[in-house]
Amino acid sequence: MEYRRLGRSGLNISKLALGTMNFGNPTDKAEAFDIINTALDAGINILDCADVYAEGQSERIIGEALAECGKRQDVFVTSKVFLPTGSGPNEVGNSKHHIISACESSLKRLKTDWIDIYFLHRTDFNVPQEESLAALDLLVQKGKVRYTGCSTHPPWRVVEAWWTADKHHYPKFICEQPPYNLLDRRVEQEIVPMCKAYDMGLISWSPLAQGVLAGRYQDAAAIPSGSRGAFKEIYAERITQAGIEVAQQLAKRAADKGCSLPQLALAWVLSQPGITASIIGPRTLAHLEDLLPAADLSLDETDLAFCDQLVKPGAFVSDHFNTAGWQY
Repeated sequence: MEYRRLGRSGLNISKLALGTMNFGNPTDKAEAFDIINTALDAGINILDCADVYAEGQSERIIGEALAECGKRQDVFVTSKVFLPTGSGPNEVGNSKHHIISACESSLKRLKTDWIDIYFLHRTDFNVPQEESLAALDLLVQKGKVRYTGCSTHPPWRVVEAWWTADKHHYPKFICEQPPYNLLDRRVEQEIVPMCKAYDMGLISWSPLAQGVLAGRYQDAAAIPSGSRGAFKEIYAERITQAGIEVAQQLAKRAADKGCSLPQLALAWVLSQPGITASIIGPRTLAHLEDLLPAADLSLDETDLAFCDQLVKPGAFVSDHFNTAGWQY
């Protein structure tokens, strides 16, 4: 496994990050344990989570798995705050109240004294950034959070947060976590250059375009029951016929290279400039085992040129920013 420097933090993280969104629903605890242990054995050293995944079950499973295997010190555990954690008017967003309360709850579920990287899951336009950053600063001072990051934020808000943190001597974000795959390359326009300029890491999510680049959809008008696209409308919106056609062309290229479509799609993300790591979110152990070889898959100039012909740099054929809360 290759380890890459995560921005100015100096942390070295595996270029594959294990996403845990499926743990607890639909992946049961036993299989989730197998996935975590196999990932750690393969050299993955970062687990990506959020307080809302499976209504907190994902965090509980991580906590129990790391307690059982005794490898907490060897693993970077992340979590996120922003989305609603209850029905109350203050159980959502990036207020100081909600950030601190949500962090305390996450720590209990994770069975740990600290969260390695705590992300603002989305930006909150209703709360001044000084308020959110002050809350994160307090958590860092108390040792409950070691580093902070942001997920799917507009570039101007990230830069504003950086300057605000600099002014008040608050911890600066060490990385951004945006969606990035061959079907949605818009991060190349501003987010990647921003991360390079400010020495921020970039941990991308949805490298398989929600399963489209795994060949799980053949017709955008006939989404299979049980798939993520059938789960929520916002997921269904990301499944387009144009994206499916790109996946079909990429599958032919994968066959010529002697690898699977998901392996090639993931390797493409990992080969892009500025990418520190990409989050894989397997539902099953078999899914994980199919994706692991992508870490060693090399793409040459002809492969990259082929992909650029399918979707031009900076362009998109599927909108993976549709949950961002802002227009890209």
